Amino acid sequence: MGEQFKELEKMRKEVAKMETKRDQDDHQITRLENKIEKIEKISRKQRTHLLCSKAGYIEAIFPVIKDASKTDFIQFCEGLLQVPGVKQYAKNFEPKPIEEVVK
Repeated sequence: MGEQFKELEKMRKEVAKMETKRDQDDHQITRLENKIEKIEKISRKQRTHLLCSKAGYIEAIFPVIKDASKTDFIQFCEGLLQVPGVKQYAKNFEPKPIEEVVK
């Protein structure tokens, strides 16, 4: 009977040890998921900022689109693509380093 009691205690200790490990792993998973979520949120904010900056620049160049609806804006862009040379320019456009653009 004493041998079985020792074996039972050993098994209980092993279970407790495994439960602690599981809890630690669960906590680590939660931390990693939170980190992923934070990075994705930052990435979305950066993307949104970039899009707003680009749209603001387009509005500055073409103030007529400032109060345009989405449909009107799309029509305006489609119209620009009909201007001779614009579609080809956009297709072949290669960005230059900022040092070459700002002189």
